[in-house]
Amino acid sequence: MAEIVTMKIGPRKILDYKETDYEGTIIPAIGWEPGMSEEEIWACSAGWWKLEPGRAVRCDIGIVLNPDNIVVCVAKIKGIVKREDMRMRFLGELAGEHYHPWIGKTLERNDSKNPIAYFDERAIIAPEDVSADTKVLNRK
Repeated sequence: MAEIVTMKIGPRKILDYKETDYEGTIIPAIGWEPGMSEEEIWACSAGWWKLEPGRAVRCDIGIVLNPDNIVVCVAKIKGIVKREDMRMRFLGELAGEHYHPWIGKTLERNDSKNPIAYFDERAIIAPEDVSADTKVLNRK
């Protein structure tokens, strides 16, 4: 079974240092704030993380959570790249309409301070099984 990686991002923060993505494009801020598009969220949350590369590369789906564990972005993971300090960035693109039912729903995680957590795909309700009454995506 495949794993899904979750990335819990903090509140929006304008960076006071130079940060770039793997192509050298400047990342002016990280984190989440209300009103951001999925594209903006993915661009500022795909990296740079401390990851277990063998585990991360097996993930096909990435879920970005805001500080309240609400799903704000879903992406298809195509790979990872690393930089000199061994931090890694996910390569991917937005997952599309099939995963839109997850947006705005809660995904409960353990209380770890690690912003990266992995889930077996069977532990999360499939997008096609999410209803208007669904509040939490974790299977009970």
